[in-house]
Amino acid sequence: MKYDDASWHHGGDFPAGQPPEHGGTHIALFLRWCFIKGWAGDFHAEEEPEAVARVISGELSATEFLFRYCDGKFTEEDLNDAGNEIAQQYYGSNGLYLQDYADHFGNLMYVAPESAHDFKAFSAILDARVKSGVLIKAEA
Repeated sequence: MKYDDASWHHGGDFPAGQPPEHGGTHIALFLRWCFIKGWAGDFHAEEEPEAVARVISGELSATEFLFRYCDGKFTEEDLNDAGNEIAQQYYGSNGLYLQDYADHFGNLMYVAPESAHDFKAFSAILDARVKSGVLIKAEA
């Protein structure tokens, strides 16, 4: 299952003149948060554990990881079962992740690199959302 793809957020109706990486920033931030939680998928944990550790420490940007090791795509293979349990709801088609990101970082969406985001504040938003248990949009 593919959760997201940076190519979906580049060109077309998106801001002109931005590098493709800006289309993946919101994905990369979520991926880093998941890695910090210990939710890296088996493939990444086994094949590039040093890179995962560097993303966690902030030494390697999650955006660079996303494009180098995931081809700009965020799939269920990137996370373990615990991570996918959260991602399927929160990042899924009815999930609130993109709304939370837009509400707090909308001015940076598609126009700013990962480094322009306050990752500590970002993490606090995601932690609070998961703690609340409200991960998907309410049905009307």
